[in-house]
Amino acid sequence: MTMAENQSKNDPIPGKVVKVMVDEILRKNNVKPEQVKNNISNEQRQMLKEMVEDLKTQVDQFNQGEKDTTKTDK
Repeated sequence: MTMAENQSKNDPIPGKVVKVMVDEILRKNNVKPEQVKNNISNEQRQMLKEMVEDLKTQVDQFNQGEKDTTKTDK
């Protein structure tokens, strides 16, 4: 099993949750993703990329904490 396959099996939900949440927020505000992609500055793109990376790190840390808790509970 490759590392990417292993990670996708261990972490399938957060990416899906983020996508659903973003899609829902955009839908509620009548924003089409194509409009956002075409009207975002390079600075905003970079900020969004950094925010996503920070969130991924937080999710990984949370998941690791959950795994540690599960191991100690057994």
